[in-house]
Amino acid sequence: MSNQKIHPSAKPVTIVSGFLGAGKTTFLNALIAFYRANGKKLLVIENEFGEQSIDGELIVDAGSDIFEFSNGCFCCNLNEELYDLLRELWQRGNTFDELIIETTGIADPATVAVPFLTDPSINRYYRLERVIGVADACLIEATLAQAKEAGRQISFSDILLVTKTDRVTQEQTSDVMKLLQHINPFAKILTGNKTSGYPLQEISGFIRTEPTTTAPPETAPDHGHHHEHHHHHDHHDITSLSFVFADPIDVEKLEYRLMLMLTLQSENIYRVKGIIDAGNKKIILQSVAHYLAITEGKDWLPGEERKSRIVFIGKGLKAAVFEKILEQCIRKAAPLKKQS
Repeated sequence: MSNQKIHPSAKPVTIVSGFLGAGKTTFLNALIAFYRANGKKLLVIENEFGEQSIDGELIVDAGSDIFEFSNGCFCCNLNEELYDLLRELWQRGNTFDELIIETTGIADPATVAVPFLTDPSINRYYRLERVIGVADACLIEATLAQAKEAGRQISFSDILLVTKTDRVTQEQTSDVMKLLQHINPFAKILTGNKTSGYPLQEISGFIRTEPTTTAPPETAPDHGHHHEHHHHHDHHDITSLSFVFADPIDVEKLEYRLMLMLTLQSENIYRVKGIIDAGNKKIILQSVAHYLAITEGKDWLPGEERKSRIVFIGKGLKAAVFEKILEQCIRKAAPLKKQS
């Protein structure tokens, strides 16, 4: 469990993902222009799949440094060049204010986020503030049905930006927003398009924190004295399972079992996130690709209801299996000694 202190001058990081043709580059141009207008110097890392880079030429802002990785995809291989570049950029000194990484259309943003959440040599100097998933209002349902990468992108995003809303009706936009919220109950859902613009002030001010929506409001009432019953949603074979436990959780047991699950079912588990009651402090857990990041959160507030809340998002997840594994991690109260 990490308690590492972040460097006081650590650089904020934004990851922008989204399936092919969703409008990432159009949105990124708008975001860069917004930051520049507010006096910020940006560094942009482009990761384009294939040997010939095109997206870098489509970024029109000349006031930002752009580094391109066009021969190798972060989603397929944690490119050592990325680690080396991040370290080199820090050693250069204070030459930029924020870092933005635009992934390829087929990338899993969780894989790109790995160094920022799990590598002490990186996350001391760079703090991941937001993962933005761009979703095409016209095509996202069809994309989800055809490409598992789209489901992973939605599952790991902190902000889901529905683009091209000027090409669909308000009702269709609302349906897409509901779909995305059911798949990823953590995410903030926003809309925008090239014509009327994007909610850039809201996006730039958003910072990922402890999960606040770890169970849909439809979660059933208490089921026995140990936990509340799970609730799940299924969309395009993507399942969202929510569990709430009233009793404290053994974090070591939970870590071991979740790591085993992530190793054996890495293709099916897209995301795990939750708040764990392990004593006076909250414990924050989240999966990053097949890694599990566990960190100390804030203290429980006086009078705050202490419950562990965990959500799993993935493909074809079986609720009974996860429920059984989690129940094995509940701390059992020691039996009372008989008074003589």
